[in-house]
Amino acid sequence: MQAEHAVNDWLNLNQAFNRFFAPYGTVIVAEDAISFSADASKVSTSFTVFSDGRFAATMPLHEVDAKAERLIFNETSNSLRCEGPFGEYTYRIPQQLIGA
Repeated sequence: MQAEHAVNDWLNLNQAFNRFFAPYGTVIVAEDAISFSADASKVSTSFTVFSDGRFAATMPLHEVDAKAERLIFNETSNSLRCEGPFGEYTYRIPQQLIGA
């Protein structure tokens, strides 16, 4: 199942973000940002999206900081695709968290 949300649809984006990431770690919602972080003893990873479209992702071997216009949540592949003027970036929930 796939669900697309524009960054400017902040309320629905927050709800989708929480549904997608909550099973895999901690989700924190603030007025201008929503973030996910995993238990570092399993894998050090996080993803944050800001209300202006900026997002940041960290994984053990890389990180990214860019600005997106829309986010596409794919529950089947456990991935989140960010699209914007920069191109696209896909964040995948690490296998260590799936079924953990």
